[in-house]
Amino acid sequence: NCKKIGAEDKDNNCVLIITGSLNPIHRSHIANLQLVRRYLEHHKERPLNVLAAYLSPTHDGYVKNKLGSSHWIPAVDRSKLCQEVIKEENLESLISVAEGEFQYKRFVDFDDVVIELAQFLNDERDKPNGLGLLKKPLKVVYVCGLDHFNNCRHVEQLAKNENIACAVIYRLNASEDYIKRLEEKSSNIYYITLDDERKTLVDISSTKIRKQYQNPTDSE
Repeated sequence: NCKKIGAEDKDNNCVLIITGSLNPIHRSHIANLQLVRRYLEHHKERPLNVLAAYLSPTHDGYVKNKLGSSHWIPAVDRSKLCQEVIKEENLESLISVAEGEFQYKRFVDFDDVVIELAQFLNDERDKPNGLGLLKKPLKVVYVCGLDHFNNCRHVEQLAKNENIACAVIYRLNASEDYIKRLEEKSSNIYYITLDDERKTLVDISSTKIRKQYQNPTDSE
């Protein structure tokens, strides 16, 4: 992708990453990556070239403890579901499944996952047989919803790390006060407001999908 757009010498190249249970993945996860890509590449003041995107399913230990055995999908199967959706959407050239997080011996929180990915990719960039095509540091953009951002101040701290930025997407009924103030002050925070989509926005979540699966006659 870097060669396709002639971005080898650019200093604003990046990759995207979504972490989380992905239990199960749904189309909004994929749509969010595409939405963020378009937003970043057309940002008037701080555009970024999106070279790739990753879905990183969380470790089984965390997901099973959080959801319980009746709702938990093993990480191997969650990964396969992600791969099937990527293939179905014909996005193999852009999106990949990162399996390092769930294959690790224990649960690793999202901020450490992002920091480690940024370190790994930029270390590889310096190796003769690695990502030497890239001449400048590569930024990792953590993608999350506004609800998560409001509930977890680690996202704001994460964006202060080297070669890392955060893209926060509007969520129904979530407060926008703090994110709007922060975006004005931080060059590594991007807020996707979805102003044009709010009237038709549908709240899709893995939680609702699990509930519907357990109760197929439920009106939700």
